[in-house]
Amino acid sequence: MASNTHTPRTAFNTDARRAIPRHIWLQNRARNALQRPAFIGVISVGTFVTAIVSMIVVPRAQQHPAPVIRSAPRPDTLSVIAAAALAQTNAVQADSELVAARALLAPPASAATPVSPTDSMTPPSEADSTTSAAVRDSTQARVSALDRLIGRARQAPLLPSYKALADAPELRSDARVRALVDSLTEIEREREGFGAVGGVDPIFVALTSRASEIGRTIQAIAVARRDAMVRTTRRSVDSVATPVVAAASVIDTLPIVARRDSARRAFQQANDSLLHRRQVAFALDRQEDDARERASAVAPPLALLASAFILSAVIGFAGALIGELRRPRVSDANELERLLGTRVLATVERSMPSTERGRREADRAAPPYLDPGAEAYQLAYLGLATEHPALLAATITGDEPAVSAVVAANLAAVAADEARNSLLLDFDPANLVSAAVKVRREPGVSEVVSGSATWPDATVAARVGRDKNVDVVPFGAGRAPAATEIREVLVRDGNRIARYYDAAFAVVSTDQAKSDLATALPSAEVVYCARPGFTSLRALTEQLDAIRNAGPRVRGIVLWNAERPMLPAHDSAHRPTPRARVGGPQPALAGS
Repeated sequence: MASNTHTPRTAFNTDARRAIPRHIWLQNRARNALQRPAFIGVISVGTFVTAIVSMIVVPRAQQHPAPVIRSAPRPDTLSVIAAAALAQTNAVQADSELVAARALLAPPASAATPVSPTDSMTPPSEADSTTSAAVRDSTQARVSALDRLIGRARQAPLLPSYKALADAPELRSDARVRALVDSLTEIEREREGFGAVGGVDPIFVALTSRASEIGRTIQAIAVARRDAMVRTTRRSVDSVATPVVAAASVIDTLPIVARRDSARRAFQQANDSLLHRRQVAFALDRQEDDARERASAVAPPLALLASAFILSAVIGFAGALIGELRRPRVSDANELERLLGTRVLATVERSMPSTERGRREADRAAPPYLDPGAEAYQLAYLGLATEHPALLAATITGDEPAVSAVVAANLAAVAADEARNSLLLDFDPANLVSAAVKVRREPGVSEVVSGSATWPDATVAARVGRDKNVDVVPFGAGRAPAATEIREVLVRDGNRIARYYDAAFAVVSTDQAKSDLATALPSAEVVYCARPGFTSLRALTEQLDAIRNAGPRVRGIVLWNAERPMLPAHDSAHRPTPRARVGGPQPALAGS
């Protein structure tokens, strides 16, 4: 038997890993993560349920009963507005009194005209006395009329009263009074825009106070004019021996100024307090509005469901991606060859249903996973047959026994199409080769090893085409023999394989491949079957190193990028298929 020795390879060659660009590595890991729908589905469903409970059920349970929003006490602004209005009124009154006092301190020049001493010493005549009486009576009548207007203004401090007082003959010709009447008219016109509003308005109060101030100024001028007329009347009655000189009374204005300044300070303080309280009330309103919005902010159910679905999908994919990064799996042929330095013979893709296979009875009766015309099996067969034109022998193994059985059966079928006498041996205790090619289960290798059957008894012909057959030796239904026992039988009877067959394919488990069982075959070459997205790169590296250390040569890898084969259950009562061959003798492993 041929045996090859190889230097053990270290797991995960770091230099080969660095040769792969980072974005390609991450892309391959993401693609492998997407090939785990069950894992992603479990995490996504758990996350979705948790999100729904945390976002809908728990908040609603906490919101029952609905929270009561307690409003904070608002600062009192009405009293401050009243205090400001009162202070402004006091200030206006003080200004009016100050204006009146200053008007008394500066009487008109005509009232202070001195009388010459010579004239005052002259005794008045009878005609002068009559004239003086008439003037005195007229002056008293004018004073009485003016006094009535002043009293009316005091009793009813309204704009009509002030205007009637200013229209008196004694004040009509005064320039100051005319200016004050114009201002009073303008204020009355501005107040008409606020008369229909009602309530306490600072502007309306200010206009009213200003009108009252102007009215009191007019009243003060009228009082001064009346007093002057009274003094004139008194001077006409008194003796004219001494000159009459109008003397102004001495009035102290300092208390009036102090009262005015105090009122102005009180008005400013009231305005500042009003502004501060309004700001506090506005802040409290904003806080209550925010609290109401937070209490009533409930997202629509559809939005919550959509967000929970997206969150669960993201977390599910993230969990699969993290697991893939921690334990990377086989992705594609290029990455596998660059990482392990082992040739990928072919990649078996998902096969499309062919209408050609349904025309013939032989094709309809053929096993569903048997497709020797597929490109992947053709490439794998050519990769193996180039170095073995006479006798082709290979050992098929992998982490999925069903995949190994289907790949070995198709390689044997391709060899049969190439006019080779093919033999398919099943040494795997999983016993799936007989199910892959639809032949009986027993007797098989286990019965041959135990001595209860011979090789011709265990060999059965499986039809792989219209006129093509493959000899199959199933594993059997007896005790699973050890790898050393199978090797002894192969060493004893294996030389007859080269006598009767041109191609031999043996299916073994990964544990058997790591032993020296493959070295008992005519060619100690191993083909490993891996599944992208399922086979771990680290485990694959360790398996290949263990196989090389046992002696066989790793010829290549076949990638199974399709659904896992669902092989049917065995039927122990299934009758064996005749091993008759068309146009040739019937070979056998044992016998003369």
